[in-house]
Amino acid sequence: MKSYLTALLMLTGAALTSCSHHQPNTSPSYYNSNCYVNVYEHSGFRGEVVQLMGPSTYATLHGMKGRNWEKKIGSAQTGPGCWLVLFKERDFKGASMVIAPNTTSSSLGKLNDESKSLQVLDHQP
Repeated sequence: MKSYLTALLMLTGAALTSCSHHQPNTSPSYYNSNCYVNVYEHSGFRGEVVQLMGPSTYATLHGMKGRNWEKKIGSAQTGPGCWLVLFKERDFKGASMVIAPNTTSSSLGKLNDESKSLQVLDHQP
């Protein structure tokens, strides 16, 4: 029993030592707790909603968070440290719209139900 515990402690120590250099990346360019967006299926914050953490980019909205959001975003809310950039075409092309931090946009104007890609940024575009 004693040798079993000794071996277990040695293995645990080796595992911890080998993983010590694998720390999560929490640098601002990777994750910003103030950078998030809620996008809604319909104008007026109605329908399905999905929260996107940033910074992140979506070159296509087909399959975003397990659903096709292409041409289906009708309103959005941005967090205190977040800019949302909506694009009419995939791959960040075509007409675009920037929504600043701490903004509630109940309608997206010309891009209402037209966006095919987006960026969630923790800095001004």
